[in-house]
Amino acid sequence: MHTIQQAVDSEYIDEFVFDTDESVPEFIVDSFTAWLTHYVGEGANFSDGQSLQYGYTVLRCKVQSRQLRLLAPDFRSMPINWISDLGRAFKTVALHKYTPETFGFTPDIPTLQQTAIVGQKFDTIPMFANRLQPVENNPNDSGWFFGSGSEDVDNEDPDQLSILSLYEATLAAPHVLQFLSMPVGCQIVFDGGNPVVLQDYEELPIPKGSYLDQMFNR
Repeated sequence: MHTIQQAVDSEYIDEFVFDTDESVPEFIVDSFTAWLTHYVGEGANFSDGQSLQYGYTVLRCKVQSRQLRLLAPDFRSMPINWISDLGRAFKTVALHKYTPETFGFTPDIPTLQQTAIVGQKFDTIPMFANRLQPVENNPNDSGWFFGSGSEDVDNEDPDQLSILSLYEATLAAPHVLQFLSMPVGCQIVFDGGNPVVLQDYEELPIPKGSYLDQMFNR
């Protein structure tokens, strides 16, 4: 574990502090530190228990004696268990940038508070994820649908569908997390091997040497 302690010029706090996994690339940590330093310098005030959106993830602010300490979800429990290690949040930012860019897409990053429609057995492989156009005038809808690939499940039966936050859904099916920034019109099929990525139901080739190619062939 590595602790970052950054002094800031602010009338509200003197410094901010967070911990990170040492395996997180340095440029991601540096980028976050620079962003937050600038944000604080522009006059941002923080209260104890306040939430701070960072990409998909929400960070929790802990303020004491003019020090801001940042906490992140542990990505393991619901209700959220807040921990000092931001490493998973940083890695998620990288996943949500490089996964869609593998296919030449601009990332379309939802937030963990947004919702997905899920079917029965969505948390069991075989399953699939399909990003549809979000419901109009519903900012909470991410557009994601997670369904089962089992023949005994009817993914079109309303009685077998429910709504979960993306955070809850990815706790049950963590393998979908890295694909959540894929744009509307994309599908991902999980059937025991490497995930298969499609656009408008046509399989997309994974370019040799790309981020996903290196991940799948480690």
